[in-house]
Order: sequence, then structure tokens, then C-alpha cells
Amino acid sequence: MKGYPTLFDNIIFIECDVAEMQNVAPVAVDLSFKIGAQLKNLNDVKKSLAGYAQKYGCNCITNFKYGQKSSWLAIDDVAFFGNGIAGKLSQDEYNRISEYIAARDNQ
Repeated sequence: MKGYPTLFDNIIFIECDVAEMQNVAPVAVDLSFKIGAQLKNLNDVKKSLAGYAQKYGCNCITNFKYGQKSSWLAIDDVAFFGNGIAGKLSQDEYNRISEYIAARDNQ
């Protein structure tokens, strides 16, 4: 399988395109303006993005990118950000990728 898919809050996150997905909307989050930003992590990014995806009725985020950025102006000098494309996979494709993730993670 191309990319490295993960499952978080029933949303598949994958760092590449998925041809079988119907694109719905770009999604992005920047946690640098949240209280306690330095205490946030990748799961907080995924939780925020998953919330957007669920709001749009989506089950997948492709072209998922994330990272940390620093700011010399803020007290919380390091913060996470992330973005991608929210979309809908067919139930068969969603199940196929979910089973792939489960098999890979249970080895």
C-alpha cells in the first residue's frame, strides 16, 4: 500500500492520494494559538482534523501533512500544525484499508 495509513477516531489518515476517494474539502489546523500549545502533540492535530472530517461526513484524510513550528514571539514557542484533504471512501475501501492497518499493527 502506498503511504502509511493510520486510523484515529474512525478516520483514516494517509500521507498520499487515494484514487478511490471522493474529495470533499481541504482541512487544516494550527495549534499555535491554543492555550497550552507546547503540551499538544500529533494526536491533538489528528483529533482536530478528524472533527472537521466528521463534520463533513468524511471517513478519510489524504495528503496528510503535519509538523512543528516555533515562534520567537510567543511564550509557547513550539506548536503543532496539520493539513490534508477530507474525503469519502466507499465502505469496501475503508474496510480494506482498516484491515490492512490492523494486520500491520498486530504483527
